[in-house]
Amino acid sequence: MSRRALLTLPLTLLAALALTAVGTGQETNDLSLAGSGVATSPYLISNASELRQIERAPNAYFRLERGITLSGEWTPLCRETPFSGTLDGNGMTIKGLEIGGDSSGAELGLFAQIGASGRARNFELIGRIATTASTRAVGGVAGRLLGGAISEVESHVEIAVADSTPSDVAIGGVVGYSEGIVFYCQFVGELQDARAQASAVGAIVGRTGKINPTALPSLVTAHAGFAAPNGASDHSEDNTIDNIIKTLRYRPGVIEVDVQPNADGTLVITHNKPKASDPTLEAVLRLLLGERPENCNDAEFDPEIARQTKIQLDAKADGIFLQELALADALQFPYNRIVMAGDARYETVLANKELIRAAVERGVDFWMNPNHIESYDSLAARKESFLTRIRALELPRMTVNSYYGAITDEIAEWLAENGLEVSIWTLNDKSSLRANFLRGFKNVTSRLPLAIEMRDQCASLGVYGSQFDPQYQEVGESRP
Repeated sequence: MSRRALLTLPLTLLAALALTAVGTGQETNDLSLAGSGVATSPYLISNASELRQIERAPNAYFRLERGITLSGEWTPLCRETPFSGTLDGNGMTIKGLEIGGDSSGAELGLFAQIGASGRARNFELIGRIATTASTRAVGGVAGRLLGGAISEVESHVEIAVADSTPSDVAIGGVVGYSEGIVFYCQFVGELQDARAQASAVGAIVGRTGKINPTALPSLVTAHAGFAAPNGASDHSEDNTIDNIIKTLRYRPGVIEVDVQPNADGTLVITHNKPKASDPTLEAVLRLLLGERPENCNDAEFDPEIARQTKIQLDAKADGIFLQELALADALQFPYNRIVMAGDARYETVLANKELIRAAVERGVDFWMNPNHIESYDSLAARKESFLTRIRALELPRMTVNSYYGAITDEIAEWLAENGLEVSIWTLNDKSSLRANFLRGFKNVTSRLPLAIEMRDQCASLGVYGSQFDPQYQEVGESRP
């Protein structure tokens, strides 16, 4: 049978996702390539022989500098050792991919295998793959994706499946067998299947296994306001019990609330000047302990979901962490469900570092905005003084909580090299989510339910946002 995938929408290659899979790259440049193999200086690839050198440094960073034409039979990359680095296609085209015959191996594609931290993104792939009786997985980009992520790749690969190929072989237009994430890819190729039966053929992925979520943010923080009646906006009422209950329906990883003391010193949740009607922080913590609020008629309130959700305490007053921790202790709220963040001055944090260190050792996540460490300018310049101030706090772990536009790939790599995690805010539109969701950060903050949808679909199916002809299945076979 012969089926062709035709896209009716214009094919537009968007800017590359910065899927920063932080690694060591190559310690020495023993390749005949420009660059150093790290995120700030990737190895530069300009022709087919240079592309082949990926196998000599499978943990490094690479970037295509121009379109590449392959010639002759292509042996899939990384047949022995899965690719665990990053290939940034830079919007270029790789054409002339030709694979066929038993000598090509069991996993067929541009890559045989991409590993748990591997990334391939932002290129067009044109070619043809023919299977044999020994084929076990075939995809345009990779036969097997063992974690990691493939994003914004346009596959024009024709796949010819021989009648001798076993019926359970995983065959996909982008990936054959996947335990990773395939994000905003397109299949514009052709599948020709001569077998009488087939159980794992899909336009994007042939078969999924247990999805390895290493490419996903470990937390997706949702402002309570994204469930506001009039829709998400910077003016929606984040800090209300009703909106927190509505937000819990989406199963966010973390609920963010703004905390400050009212006139009598009680901690309340509000972004603006406190008023008598503001909910107390105690009421919110009790809610997240599974206690149903008085007069709550919401039948959808699920105490189990509430008890699984973390809380981010976004401090709007300097030095209130002592009160926050005392309240958590009084209610026996687990420290490993608390994120302390916000506007505490560096000097206040430094003066209380023993208290904060003890809380972190008990499970609290402690985040600071770059402006309250030193400055965004200091972060952008990657100044040693910025790191010196963080080291002076002597915390076992700490997260830099930044506006997403300030965290370039170079800054992200620099922070990771110095043992710091990164959380970014606030992704309030589809384009910022698409560009930043898989950048390898610990946390992303969004008001959009779309962020929860992206997380859940990526975690359950390993596929999101891809385009293909409707006659194909996106995934040929769901995971067992």
